Amino acid sequence: MGTRSVVVAVSVSLLSLGCAGYCYTRSQALHGEARWLLERGNAQAVEYAQRLDNAVADAQLKTFAARREVMERAHLWQRGQMLGVMAAAISALVAYMLYLLRRLDSQLDDAAAEAPSESMTSSAPSDTSRGLVASPHR
Repeated sequence: MGTRSVVVAVSVSLLSLGCAGYCYTRSQALHGEARWLLERGNAQAVEYAQRLDNAVADAQLKTFAARREVMERAHLWQRGQMLGVMAAAISALVAYMLYLLRRLDSQLDDAAAEAPSESMTSSAPSDTSRGLVASPHR
């Protein structure tokens, strides 16, 4: 477990967060377009109520169909945003776990390096420590 794996996990987290931000901006732009189409459809409804022309009603239905398509695309971008946020959170947790594992590994290496030097300083093993045996297993 080196620092390289932690750096990769943090990089993936930042990349996912950037993708989520891009998806957010695209979604908001599409929501703005959908609001404009809704206002246009409402204006066409007022015009239809004044003139009772079927051509205006057909234009209004086309406007609402276009708004529906825009809203579907906006929801796709919102899904991408949520996936990006979740991927960023998970990769940040993985980076933290890898960092903790690296610290634990270095602490175990330090403890293993100290253990043989301590056993050489004591000349005779005592009867009380006979049951405890240092093992290199982690």
